[in-house]
Amino acid sequence: MEKAEVFRKKITEWYLSHGDSNLPWRRTRDSWAVLVAAFLLRKTTVKQVAEVYEEFLRRYPSPRAVLHADADEIKTLIKPLGIENQRSQDLIELARRLVEKFEGAVPCSREELEELPGVGDYIASEVLLASCGRPEPLLDRNIIRVLERFFGLKSAKKRPHTDPALWSFARTLTPQDAERARSFSYGVLDFARKVCTARKPYCDVCPLSDHCTYYLRGMHTERFLGCHTCRHAKSKYNS
Repeated sequence: MEKAEVFRKKITEWYLSHGDSNLPWRRTRDSWAVLVAAFLLRKTTVKQVAEVYEEFLRRYPSPRAVLHADADEIKTLIKPLGIENQRSQDLIELARRLVEKFEGAVPCSREELEELPGVGDYIASEVLLASCGRPEPLLDRNIIRVLERFFGLKSAKKRPHTDPALWSFARTLTPQDAERARSFSYGVLDFARKVCTARKPYCDVCPLSDHCTYYLRGMHTERFLGCHTCRHAKSKYNS
């Protein structure tokens, strides 16, 4: 089995057992709900967003509802996430553009999505993947870390998430079936957060270690970063 196939298979299996498939923004196909989650998740944690996300959508189930809302009310609701002034401004501007240009609907065109304020490659891909049934890859700094470690890659760009070659490679890894693509892409995200962490990755219990370049080169050893114990890693799966 080739390395890419092993990666796809193992990540998907891991996600089905240990991933956060029950997060409310992963259970929906509503593109506004997906966009809201993407904006709220910037520079904060999954746990913090989970505490306000459903209430936000209850109050503002559409872009028009945001435009009719009091700005201070929005800021108060999302204050636990931090940078609430900027975050609320971004959401209001996003809602305004959707209403003015798309009559409140979220488009399923990458070009049109990336014309929206605050929407770049990653958010556009997530909307296409989660809401539009398109098997698009996701690529952020956490996913890039996993790909670099497992495949021994290194982007030539200072900002790897803007590297077309890396996006192209991620696209070759992504299953062509939309549902499998969702499980795989969200699987890599969760795997990066729970197992292949930036510091002290949990290599001792990693299901990819037998094929991982980072592990096979010995970069997981205490000399470099060190791994947590299996006991701690197992509890991390469910955090």
